[in-house]
Amino acid sequence: MNSKNLLMPNGLRPFGLVLLILGIILSILKFKFNLKPDLLDLKVFAVYSYYIEAKIFTMITHQMIGEIGGIFMLSGLFLLAFTKEKEESEILNSLRLRAFLLTAYLNIFYLIFTALFFFGFGYVGTLTLFVLYWLAVYLIVFRYLIYRYRHNNH
Repeated sequence: MNSKNLLMPNGLRPFGLVLLILGIILSILKFKFNLKPDLLDLKVFAVYSYYIEAKIFTMITHQMIGEIGGIFMLSGLFLLAFTKEKEESEILNSLRLRAFLLTAYLNIFYLIFTALFFFGFGYVGTLTLFVLYWLAVYLIVFRYLIYRYRHNNH
């Protein structure tokens, strides 16, 4: 199957950028300014929740600003990473594959580094960041490879 068929339409790229920016803003509001709007104290279904006691398969009330920010960032990065370029080509497919391979190498180094130097909840935090890290690194590497290709061929 042609990888171009698996990519999202190019028109979704601006929507992905908006979601990413909104996610970053929400995350800054939560983690930097400790903002917890009452509007986002929601009753949600939890497969597993552990604060004071463990709760399994139950409804809980939870402040969702962090989760919504994370979902927005992840969705935005996904759309930015997996949308078609304006003009697709075999060269772009080759650059995508190269970006994925380079990202895989960088991700392994990241995981080894964090396993060696982060412990306890710090390590759990680095693993949580990894969910966003790999997409962000892929985007940076892919955009750099496109820039370098276009710069060298013009």
